[in-house]
Amino acid sequence: MPTMNLTQTMVMGLIQVVAVLILIFVMVPLLTFAERKVIGYIQVRLGATRTAGGHVGITGALNRGMWAMGKVPMLSILRGLPVFVADILKLILKEDIIPAKAERSVFTLAPIISVLAAFGVFSAIAFYPGALFTFPARFPIVGGLPFMGFISDVNVGVLYILALSSVGVYGIVLGAWASNSKYPLLGGLRSAAQIISYEVPLTLSLLTPVLLAGSLNFKDLSVRLSTGADMHWLAIFPLFVGFFVYTTCGFAETNRTPFDLPEAETELVAGFHTEYSGMKFGFFYLAEYTNMIVVSCFASAFFLGGYYLLPFGLQRFIPASVPFLGQPSILFFFLKVFTILFAFLWVRATVPRYRYDQLMDVGWKYLLPLTLVNLFAAALIRFAF
Repeated sequence: MPTMNLTQTMVMGLIQVVAVLILIFVMVPLLTFAERKVIGYIQVRLGATRTAGGHVGITGALNRGMWAMGKVPMLSILRGLPVFVADILKLILKEDIIPAKAERSVFTLAPIISVLAAFGVFSAIAFYPGALFTFPARFPIVGGLPFMGFISDVNVGVLYILALSSVGVYGIVLGAWASNSKYPLLGGLRSAAQIISYEVPLTLSLLTPVLLAGSLNFKDLSVRLSTGADMHWLAIFPLFVGFFVYTTCGFAETNRTPFDLPEAETELVAGFHTEYSGMKFGFFYLAEYTNMIVVSCFASAFFLGGYYLLPFGLQRFIPASVPFLGQPSILFFFLKVFTILFAFLWVRATVPRYRYDQLMDVGWKYLLPLTLVNLFAAALIRFAF
């Protein structure tokens, strides 16, 4: 890779940050729209194109247009798009209301903390282990430089990501407290207890691939685990168990069904963000879906083979000389990320919510002992074979 001066480094870093932000702001709306479609198909719900067909004006015209488009093969997926666009506009244009007795400064700061913690994690995530392309020489400043598949190559990237992502709970707890309302406060306390409980088995489940690969660098860790470099074939088993535990804890860490107790509408109206409106609520919403993407990136990189085709280190059985299938590809990485995101939506449409005592039982009585046994097995495989 050519050596870059300070100006080139700063400009290239800015370009990569903007590219990642664009990726997030494209994926999150698509994910929310996909969630409505997946739940609608699984639960056979009647959408707005059926229930609002008799409306007049712009709403009626849009819905009738979507219904007609739905009769065209491959275009029925766009049904309901006007409602989705209207919801986005509502978030942007809705009045920002702050309760009279709320702690105004903390109330405003809380969603910002959550969304910044969620975005900051991407600075250490590697979407591809090498250069995606090279800028043409005619480009000013960055001409001839490679565009890497990551913003920064941090030696302790996994540790940095875990530390920063844990800050997001402060936004939830502070927002709940600053609202000066009983339901948000209960939701915030639930969220704090839930995230603390599930961060323990989640971290221990990630220690399994770290122990087997011997690195905390996101890119190096993913490549070593995918190719099975210097790992015994028995490592497949602790990686499989670690994936199961990590994915379960990921649902709890992102407050997703069946672990969505902090915002259970049947008990807490809407939980920690009950008093929020407008884009402050939108920031909490954005942080939740961004964290889902982060969890999916981790699961893809460390358990499912990351940039390679096969999961759990099985890529070792495909020679690197095999075209496409034996080489790393960003398509493999994102295909696995989208598959895990689909699992988030599928579970929400099919699995009922836990009781709070069941939530704690799963974390402390089952997942924690399982991760300790799995970590011991990984250490035994690493140092005995």
